Amino acid sequence: MPQKQKKSASSTQRTVSDLMLEQYNLRELGPGQERFVRDELERDEVLRGRLAAILKSDEEIRSSYPAQRMVPLIKERLLREASGSKRRNGRLPTLAWAVPVAAIALFLLLFPLVSRRPDDTRLKGIAPHLLVFRKTTAGAEELRPGAIARRGDVLQLSYAAGDARYGVIFSVDGRGTLTWHVPAGYGGGARAAPPLDPKGPVVLSSAYELDDAPGFERFFLVYGTVPFDVSEVEPVARALSQRSVGDRGVLSLPRGLGQFSVLVKKKS
Repeated sequence: MPQKQKKSASSTQRTVSDLMLEQYNLRELGPGQERFVRDELERDEVLRGRLAAILKSDEEIRSSYPAQRMVPLIKERLLREASGSKRRNGRLPTLAWAVPVAAIALFLLLFPLVSRRPDDTRLKGIAPHLLVFRKTTAGAEELRPGAIARRGDVLQLSYAAGDARYGVIFSVDGRGTLTWHVPAGYGGGARAAPPLDPKGPVVLSSAYELDDAPGFERFFLVYGTVPFDVSEVEPVARALSQRSVGDRGVLSLPRGLGQFSVLVKKKS
């Protein structure tokens, strides 16, 4: 019987990409792929060196952008230049938060593990999610789920897409009002869900002023890895907005779509 030939190091390098090594490090691989990479690492010194280089690079990024130094500066800048903008129809014009320097800094600070594929820079090791900030006299304050807000508070949304490719963002309030933020002003009918920017966090171009609707404002991100139509989400979102459990219910979404929400409680 012919003997099995051992794989060469060059064969391993073609099979185990840097992306797969990062997924291995973040424990994102399935059991079979994880076992395969572990076996290859045990026998291949070159592959171990590549993994060590990735770990070193990640640590250098964390050291260069320490959270205790960068977070206050970034949050302050998020709304600084918007402080003099006039409110109009519950929204503000494009804000200074989205300037490249601030966006890059926030990206490096919060999500340092980035895929090194040249054709697709995306956030690694995180699930798609929303962030909600409130304008304050001191700058910007991140609102954690369940935080208290009041009529007239100006909120800014941002999202991190993670591995999601397409998505929509909307909110429901205690009065049953459904507001579309992405795509902005959606009014029903067939419309493709917009592509999500994989390089985020992405700050939406308009801020949102809370009205006098009682109880709560809840923001949703619905996302998928393949294209879908906004009309698939609209009736589900509207149904939840009309129910008494709008502040805590789960969207009954079509198969393949995920959801993330942030609840803001409102006081008069």
